[in-house]
Amino acid sequence: MKLKWHASGDRSVRCFLNDDRGSPTVEFVLMVPLFVMFLLLVTDASLLFLRQTTLMNISRDTARIVSRHAMTPADAKSYAETKASTVNSPATASVTINNGFVTVILSSEAASAAPFGLVKFAVGDKISAATITTMEPV
Repeated sequence: MKLKWHASGDRSVRCFLNDDRGSPTVEFVLMVPLFVMFLLLVTDASLLFLRQTTLMNISRDTARIVSRHAMTPADAKSYAETKASTVNSPATASVTINNGFVTVILSSEAASAAPFGLVKFAVGDKISAATITTMEPV
């Protein structure tokens, strides 16, 4: 649709207001920032869940090794911290044996797992994983 300019000011304003050729562009410009924010939020949440799962797996494996008497708690602490640490996020571990139960707690900085920081309000500063396993008989 071509925009028609007439001598009458009233008709030219009506023609301008009825022209809808730019409306998809305006909608696109308004929706792109929301879509990008949604993608960044999903990326942050996915990376946090991945880090949480990694910590859980390492915690479970460490507890299983200690429960089978294959490693002392001090060695297991070093093992878990080495396995769970990444370049951006060092992990801290706690391994204890108490009343026949092995407890392994791993924690890491949440900010390093979520690079965009959009889910910090829901997660906090740290993510952690804990496993409790019974000691196997000797």
